[in-house]
Amino acid sequence: MSSTRPAGGRRYRRSVAHSPVVDALAAVTSALPGGGEERPGQVAMAQAVASAIERKRHLVVQAGTGTGKSLAYLLPAIASGQKVVVATATKALQDQLAVKDLPFLAEHLDAPFTFAVLKGRSNYVCRQRVEEVAGGDTGQLALDGLAHRAPKAELKRLAAWASTSPSARAPSGAPRGTVASPSGPATPPPRPT
Repeated sequence: MSSTRPAGGRRYRRSVAHSPVVDALAAVTSALPGGGEERPGQVAMAQAVASAIERKRHLVVQAGTGTGKSLAYLLPAIASGQKVVVATATKALQDQLAVKDLPFLAEHLDAPFTFAVLKGRSNYVCRQRVEEVAGGDTGQLALDGLAHRAPKAELKRLAAWASTSPSARAPSGAPRGTVASPSGPATPPPRPT
């Protein structure tokens, strides 16, 4: 059994066989504020994820709060060198991964990697639908009642904004009606004058 002493002074014991994923997990967790600590469930999960990726097998893991699940699945995914899709059930977890966990791993891993965030379709405006409704063309939209429920002035304002927005996407956590472009800060859609 070997151990490493992180900057915080606490030992992170590797009670399992050495592997690149376990070694990387020990190094990364020792860089956490407070120096990290051994989490046997996290180590076991990381090894299971690495094995599933290597063997091209499915894996279902259930683990409680405080296990360190994010690092346990992100680290082996990154170490695999393959393109990986991580789907989250909440925007809060998606933001945690994109704003906190992945940048932390990028800073503390020796292997460079890239990542992108793709929001669910409910986070984007469909320009075609907006144009159809704002222009009075109800077509398929009459089926869901949107064409009759939406205030015309609001739809025209939305259509004007959507035609100039490069992404037509509102960032997570932004106030309702706020949009952002990939290259700039969040800004509200233009108000009619």
